[in-house]
Amino acid sequence: MIKPWILAMDLDGTVWDHLNISGVNPPYTRLDSGHIKNSDNVVITIFACAIDFIKWAHENGAITTTLSWNRKDYAQEALEAFGICNLFDYNSTDHTPDKDQRLLQLINALKEKGIDIPPERVVYVDDRDLHMDDIRKNIGTITFINIWKTTKNYKEAKEIVEEKIIKS
Repeated sequence: MIKPWILAMDLDGTVWDHLNISGVNPPYTRLDSGHIKNSDNVVITIFACAIDFIKWAHENGAITTTLSWNRKDYAQEALEAFGICNLFDYNSTDHTPDKDQRLLQLINALKEKGIDIPPERVVYVDDRDLHMDDIRKNIGTITFINIWKTTKNYKEAKEIVEEKIIKS
């Protein structure tokens, strides 16, 4: 049995191609499984490889959460329009930069439920490393995957998780 771990996913530039969903006014309309648009015809494309990665992580013991600096209502509506809300066990999206505090709240909430996940069993995927100093300072050493930069794709991200989390 795989020990539980946390997969925290940024959304902008990580799960979908748009870099600021908070700047794209709803409502969103689903065009097909990979695209949504708003009334201003701004089209947002989902990264299918990110969805496959999240599904794979979930199948391999991950407790999944969004961890995005966005308007929660806009991000939630985009997740619903894409039909991927069910991929996430928790939604830690908020319109504040305090990702470290939101991740810490999730770790503590899980601990209260009897699920103790140490920092070394936390994986955070983001296209920017902006929040990492605060996360390391307030949570500890986690596995950070700087997607598209230190890893070229989600295949490489999966290899990192297999080595650092699944096999450990």
